[in-house]
Amino acid sequence: MTAHDDQPTPHGDAASPREATLDLSVVVPCLDEALNIPELATRVLAVFDAGGLRGELILVDDGSTDGTARIIREHEVHHPGRVVGVFHAKNRGIAEAWRSGAEKARGEVITILDADLQYRPEDVLRLHRAWLEGGVDIVQGWRSPVGRERDRRYHLSRGFNALLNATFGMSLRDNKSGFVLCERDVLLDLLDHRASYAYWQSFVMVAAHAKGYSYREVETLFEKRRQGASFLDHQAYRVSARSLVDLGKAFWEYRVAATPSDPARQLLARKGVAIAEPLSRAARPVLWGSYMRSFDRTHWMITRNVERHLETLSTTQWLSRGDLRELQDEKLRRLVRHAYRSVPYHRRRMQEVNVHPDDIRSQEDLHKLPLLSKEEVRRHLHEGMLAEGTSLGDILKIQTSGSTGEPFVCYADRSQLEFRWAATLRSQEWTGYRFGDPMVRLWHQTIGMSRSQVWKERADAWLANRTFIPVFSMRADLAPVLRAIGEKQPVLLDGYAEALDLLARYLEAHGAPEVRPRAILSSAQTLPPESRRRIEAAFGCRVFDKYGSREFSGLAYESEAFDGHLVVGEGYLVELLVGGRPAAPGEVGEVVVTDLNNLCMPFLRYRLGDLAEALEDRPSRCGRGLPRIGAVQGRVQSIVIGTDGRVVPGAFFGHALKDYEHAFLRFQVVQDEPGAIRLRVVPARRFSDDTLEEVKALIRAHLGDDLRIHVEKVSELELGRTGKRIVAVSHVGIDFQAGEVRFTPGSVTRP
Repeated sequence: MTAHDDQPTPHGDAASPREATLDLSVVVPCLDEALNIPELATRVLAVFDAGGLRGELILVDDGSTDGTARIIREHEVHHPGRVVGVFHAKNRGIAEAWRSGAEKARGEVITILDADLQYRPEDVLRLHRAWLEGGVDIVQGWRSPVGRERDRRYHLSRGFNALLNATFGMSLRDNKSGFVLCERDVLLDLLDHRASYAYWQSFVMVAAHAKGYSYREVETLFEKRRQGASFLDHQAYRVSARSLVDLGKAFWEYRVAATPSDPARQLLARKGVAIAEPLSRAARPVLWGSYMRSFDRTHWMITRNVERHLETLSTTQWLSRGDLRELQDEKLRRLVRHAYRSVPYHRRRMQEVNVHPDDIRSQEDLHKLPLLSKEEVRRHLHEGMLAEGTSLGDILKIQTSGSTGEPFVCYADRSQLEFRWAATLRSQEWTGYRFGDPMVRLWHQTIGMSRSQVWKERADAWLANRTFIPVFSMRADLAPVLRAIGEKQPVLLDGYAEALDLLARYLEAHGAPEVRPRAILSSAQTLPPESRRRIEAAFGCRVFDKYGSREFSGLAYESEAFDGHLVVGEGYLVELLVGGRPAAPGEVGEVVVTDLNNLCMPFLRYRLGDLAEALEDRPSRCGRGLPRIGAVQGRVQSIVIGTDGRVVPGAFFGHALKDYEHAFLRFQVVQDEPGAIRLRVVPARRFSDDTLEEVKALIRAHLGDDLRIHVEKVSELELGRTGKRIVAVSHVGIDFQAGEVRFTPGSVTRP
């Protein structure tokens, strides 16, 4: 037995795994193929040259008796590093030959090819191009009927293909072709099966389908075997009978007891953790069931798959920190592979810094990836930032100006939006709320929505017992708003921090009809300790703070332990950096986010523009294993006063002007006196006076027709003390202690 016999050997003394990595490995099982190997090797090596690929041909001798092993060794000598032999002492079958070849491979991707030359080696290039261009995990060559002999084997193959498609809910033209190209890790994952099969190779695409990999087919020519004999030639019916037995095993493994495609569910299955019952469903099963049945009709992008996400998140929140990191690392590896393969911008940036997906194995490797800024997203949004092959019908355009006054556009796919919905409900449950409890939201409600979206939003709110109180149409006399909240007696009051603070100030001065929610959820702006104390005293309940952004929705929430914000770790990696290094506990660092779920537009190490305090890496006292961050800085509260007692929170301007990224590079609203504002703008290329008048009319619709608006065109807007620009700055306060509303000069907020 030689050094190669029966198992793969190490790749030699390469200086590093990256230096040894090739573009492509072609893995070929060989059983008595001595007559075919010379032509096969010549044509495959010519394919590498024609395609400009650094490649290797891995020939796996599977217990041959005709001199195949000798021919392979001769080719190793003549083509060192380009032809590699792996040798089985006895026949172990095609699938095991694939495994041995994949374990030996140094290529970024692997093609599995038959040795009999019925598949043309030249078609490897077609599969490789389709993989590069198609944005899928797996490309399979399907056998074209053109020139194909219609013999007994042909009809048996077509019949088995129909049976596979029907059994596993697939629609492939050639489910069992076996001419497949994919990444090495993907192939090894597919080869990881539980049952014992006679011919598992027939189920490679079934495994891909069951494990959630994306795939496409490419038509390829299939020629008649010219040399040697196939093991099927004299036992086709016997093989077919054993394949039917395999089919039963595969049905059990890939349908009845299928490993879930979701990495979180896969991890829970490995750990033997049962899926938890969501608290809201357990509290009101009948109401919940009715709501889920109507879910698809009352939402314009997401589906009732949110229920599955909620089940998963209800379970994973209790994982240990180690188990959660294992989940995050697996999702990170998948994300980086996808971004490199399918997103031109990320592939180019990673190549510029000489980073390959194989270099990112865990969060410890994140620093190898370049940071991503908002400006880079803006510049490359339509030039390589979206994943190739993305279905535009499955993504949502998200527009925001946030708290910085810089109009911004990004995209999120359906699966990510469904994950966000589930994460939001989970965080609401931390406050004691259960689905169906009365809830009041102080929110923008319908700004920027179409008529059908408004209808669905209202229908959903009615079904969920949720009441919206538009926060962008309030007046300084807040008694009507408080009466409306009091009439609903909400279990949970949810709204902008600045709006909640304004209501609390009014209650301090005047009181109001009894308004006693059980909990308050605050978001959008920072929640300073004095504001938290004021709100809790006025409403008589605890305030739970939420930290998020339009790009990601909720990133981190407070739990009942109130020992920091718990990051939605199943979907996001949040780094806090000081000078490029991780912030130490107690230090304030820049917030950098990696979105582990959004595949249509991956955010890798995205600089969000906020600052937050780093906390000790330990679980929260509530028992959840999610990562924690401390107080967030940079989102200032501000109330802008219009005419006739109208007031809006500063967040209004970020929502109202989010659709004007074509006209404004940046903008800022400054109020120095009641009834007047300064609108400071950095014009974009398509800025016009007509657009400016449209914006002024929009602002006056909420703050009064007689609001004075002084426009200042500037070349830049200064940064605030936290290092980011502030969208709304107010130097005017509201004195509710007087017998009438009185505006008082002073600093409600400062940048």
